[in-house]
Amino acid sequence: MTIRRKPEDFLVTERLNPVFRAAFTAAWGAAATHAVYELTKTSMTTPDAIQSLAREVNTRHADVGYAGLKDKHARTIQNLSLPVERAEHAAALPREIVGRGWSARLIAWSPREITADAIDGNGFTIIVRSLSREACDEMGRRAHLLTITPRPATDSRKSAPAPTRGRVGVPLLITNYFGDQRFGSARHGQGWAALPLIKGDFDAALRLAVGTPARKDSGRTRQFTRLCAEKWGRWKELAQQLPRCPERKPFELLAQGKEPREAFAALPYLVQTMCVEAFQSHLWNETARRLMLDLVKGYPDGAKPLRSEDIQGELVFIPASAVHEDIRTLDMPILAANTTLQQPWANAAREVLREKELTQDQLKIPGLRRPFFGEAPRQVFVRAERYTAAEPEPDELDERPKRLKRTLTFDLPRGSYATILLRALGQ
Repeated sequence: MTIRRKPEDFLVTERLNPVFRAAFTAAWGAAATHAVYELTKTSMTTPDAIQSLAREVNTRHADVGYAGLKDKHARTIQNLSLPVERAEHAAALPREIVGRGWSARLIAWSPREITADAIDGNGFTIIVRSLSREACDEMGRRAHLLTITPRPATDSRKSAPAPTRGRVGVPLLITNYFGDQRFGSARHGQGWAALPLIKGDFDAALRLAVGTPARKDSGRTRQFTRLCAEKWGRWKELAQQLPRCPERKPFELLAQGKEPREAFAALPYLVQTMCVEAFQSHLWNETARRLMLDLVKGYPDGAKPLRSEDIQGELVFIPASAVHEDIRTLDMPILAANTTLQQPWANAAREVLREKELTQDQLKIPGLRRPFFGEAPRQVFVRAERYTAAEPEPDELDERPKRLKRTLTFDLPRGSYATILLRALGQ
């Protein structure tokens, strides 16, 4: 399978929720002081696009409201908001702006800024390439097993049709794993920075967070991590030679004789948080995987789990028919020291912690107030709405004979990952 062969192969469209959209007005007013722009970008990050737009409209990029980060290696459409205090400033705002790799158009005025709770989710149109005929058939087989079939009609004379390959707009039920994007802080494959943090080893945590090279590093990141790998411990040399960026501050402190704990705390807070959240997401995924295997044990129809390989390990999905109604809305929180473990997932969580040689009360960082292991709810299962799969057709970008492409469309709620749906389909 190949995705993102071209940015246009991976289209993400943000879905504003109806309540937020219902408050829109056509013009600036005392009760609607936030300009809402629809931002379309290709092959660039959301922060980079926001900075470019902010320069164009003479606004601080920190004042731009948005709901979340969208994929860099894709074509994405999302919404931004800008605070505007005066009518003359509103009149001066451009209706359309075009930059390098992005464009934006003013679509409405809102009483409040855009935050994460302003969106319901995202719509996806993904072209999956380099498929064999067997892979296409397996995709159809798995989609059939994951399809949520309607409840039997009350009128016995009417029966619901069974889902078939190619059926338009079916809902799929998949395990709500975190996707690879969540594990960027461990992209080097050398371990989780959170583990040495738990042990109070801030030198090792700093090295894993920003000082370990990864194969896909490029540009300034590549220069930074390779200098760290070569000169780790020679703090004065590093402080002089590292490129200027926020991640350089810890090494300047180390060169002044400060302790590793102070150095780690000087990292940008987003980097610190990612170290903790990536490990928590890994624990969640591992717990969910074990839970899936527990749920199909002894299932009367002998439901077989669907297995897929992922960069962080095996992912397990189970047929929708094996997920009873009472657990389709089950929550399993991201683990923290004070999380109350509950069945049916408590045993799986204890097993994961035991394998990591951890106890739950160790999920904290000695000597630092933040970052911290915070609890957050997350649904175990998620519905991919309106899933469709076009018939396979020849892949014009693959020189090998008989290689196919297939276009998938579906909607996912906020916080769920399209790449996980692809894994569920065996890709």
